[in-house]
Amino acid sequence: MMMTLCMRLAILLDRGEATLGMIARAKATCSSNGRVVCALARECCGGNGIVLERHVMKAFMDAETIHTYEGSYDINSLVSGREITGGLNAFV
Repeated sequence: MMMTLCMRLAILLDRGEATLGMIARAKATCSSNGRVVCALARECCGGNGIVLERHVMKAFMDAETIHTYEGSYDINSLVSGREITGGLNAFV
């Protein structure tokens, strides 16, 4: 799902049809889903999920970093919500 979302957004960007709200929603969705996938992978691997040779914990930490670094899920949700509501601003 995340790859399909990003591919569709890339097509819209190439056409000049993508908006800031679409980009923010894609960032929020992909960073949130990425965290869930990494958490499930760590859980499935049990204790081996923490061992560096499995690289699961590294992916988990990278997902946490991206979730925060990319403007955080909450900020991206507010940006996309502003576009959906026609400009009603939740920021002050």
